Amino acid sequence: MALETLLQTLLPESLKTHCRLLAFREDTLVLAADSPVWAARLRFHAPQLVKQFNRNQTVKLRTIQIRVRPPERIVPTQRRQSMSRRSKNSTTALQQVAQTVSDPGLKTALLRLANRQLSD
Repeated sequence: MALETLLQTLLPESLKTHCRLLAFREDTLVLAADSPVWAARLRFHAPQLVKQFNRNQTVKLRTIQIRVRPPERIVPTQRRQSMSRRSKNSTTALQQVAQTVSDPGLKTALLRLANRQLSD
């Protein structure tokens, strides 16, 4: 946690909200960036960050590795409910269409698809 705090103080303002600490292994700091664009900007600042960390004498760094890890998005509950309602509607529609189809292979495929939507 202390490393994360130090990282946030050393990062340029534009990078602070788009980068976070993932791990510290031996002499390597592993950082995460929100997108490839932010990762590229962070790579540009990496040599300077290594020097700054070493100057603070908190840890001895040799390298910084950067990973692209988009922030996790939480789907709001209301959206999940509307998605499940759509799923039920589409399942019913698939079942109804399957009952009107004369081709047994197509009918089986439609019913299988409808059942798959029920399990998701």
